[in-house]
Amino acid sequence: MAATMSEDNAEREERASTSLNAVFSASTSPSAEPAIEEWKIEPDLESAARIYRRQILKNADDKPDLVVTLDLHSCEKDREREMLAFYKRPNVDWTSPLTVKLKGDAALGDGVKRHFFTLIMEKLHHGFELDIDNCGKTLLFNGEDDHKVPSTSRALLDGDLFRVVGRMIGHTFINEGPLYSGLSPAFFPLLSGSKDDTPLFELKDCPDTDVIEVVSLLESQNELNQNEMDNINNLAINWDLPAVSNSNRRWLAETILHHGVIGRREKQISQLRRGLKDTGVLRMIKERRSLTAVLFPRSSALLMEPEMILRKVIWPEPDSDDEAPLNLEQSCDVTAFLREYIQTGSPAELCELLKFWTGWAVLPQHLYVEVSPDLSLPVASTCLTTLKLPLRCRTFLAFTQAMRAAVSSTRFGFGLI
Repeated sequence: MAATMSEDNAEREERASTSLNAVFSASTSPSAEPAIEEWKIEPDLESAARIYRRQILKNADDKPDLVVTLDLHSCEKDREREMLAFYKRPNVDWTSPLTVKLKGDAALGDGVKRHFFTLIMEKLHHGFELDIDNCGKTLLFNGEDDHKVPSTSRALLDGDLFRVVGRMIGHTFINEGPLYSGLSPAFFPLLSGSKDDTPLFELKDCPDTDVIEVVSLLESQNELNQNEMDNINNLAINWDLPAVSNSNRRWLAETILHHGVIGRREKQISQLRRGLKDTGVLRMIKERRSLTAVLFPRSSALLMEPEMILRKVIWPEPDSDDEAPLNLEQSCDVTAFLREYIQTGSPAELCELLKFWTGWAVLPQHLYVEVSPDLSLPVASTCLTTLKLPLRCRTFLAFTQAMRAAVSSTRFGFGLI
């Protein structure tokens, strides 16, 4: 009996040893090494960002929908409150499918979703009508294009508004919407959490005229008069910096500019990072820092040019040989008017046209055009990226007036011309 038990124990130990060796061998073999994710090695940055987006949305269809409702009959400030309340919700899986409902408008589908993200991005670029900061219109970013910086408003910081902004930017990205453009590259290392890259900033990154004046005085080779020294020292003392001297002018200029651009906005960037983390997008720029420039493109890179739109247009063709010659001629005239309208439009006008046509200022794979004798003004089916033109426009001037009237209707929603 004892011999049998001993043999059984030996057999169990041998099996356990064999199993352990197998696990150890598997863990140390090259084939067991975790595969490098494709988005990390894809050389084209735009493609890498798309691959990352697909990865985090892999199981999105199995999740319950996120639903947001905007009341088009309410005032602008109430709609802004609805947007902010939606993005302030805690414990939300932002990779879930999004459904946007517009009270007062029967429109449904992707076009409504595009319209929603366009509104979000316009608010980030141009400000909210809500007087959150007791300064009239609330601007979340200040400065000129490609040098925009977060506002230093204490009210926005205390309200955790920049975390909301991070969620908006991340959520728009994962839904292939318009991106926030024009952010100063000085903030890219801070957003990605890079310890190796030093933020590179310049005078244009500072929207504060008092700081610009002081730094300009310090960087000049001119001798400072008493009034100039007082202005410099007042700012330096307020920021716990030493008074200016001949030996510290350059250092003081760099330190004041750094604090004016970066130091006063570190908490805002921290909130932005938390918002991006909530949406799953922070990991993308944290683990591949070069993708920060994809998430925050330069404004100049997004300028809409006529050829960019015309390359995407699928022009209408006659349905049959029986089409009336007059209608065919008029149809050709109207499509020629659209081509001229696009070719002569400014980047801003083309951006507005694209938003009317598709719901947002992002070029789709195709832009379709139809001509109808039953319309008085152009109409867009944003879900199908189709622009329907009225046949009755006989001159380019009449067509331009009709198109501008239609395009301006996007601020009110869909079908409310």
